[in-house]
Amino acid sequence: ADGRYVIDTRGETDVVMKLFGPNSETSLIAEDDDSGLDTNARVAGDLISGEYFVQVRHYSRQSGTGKYSIKVQKL
Repeated sequence: ADGRYVIDTRGETDVVMKLFGPNSETSLIAEDDDSGLDTNARVAGDLISGEYFVQVRHYSRQSGTGKYSIKVQKL
């Protein structure tokens, strides 16, 4: 549904997040590194109905590992 959404990561892992869409795996809408709590990523924005894709990767491509969770919330 159309509306304002927040996508957050949680955990001790330093991650980078990208949001693609609507209805496209290649159309980048937003990208974030550390706007969330500590080194977590956070993206907030007004989205229209459609399918969206979230890519999350560790900040350090060479040595990064660790657990994290992701949450999508409609405000």
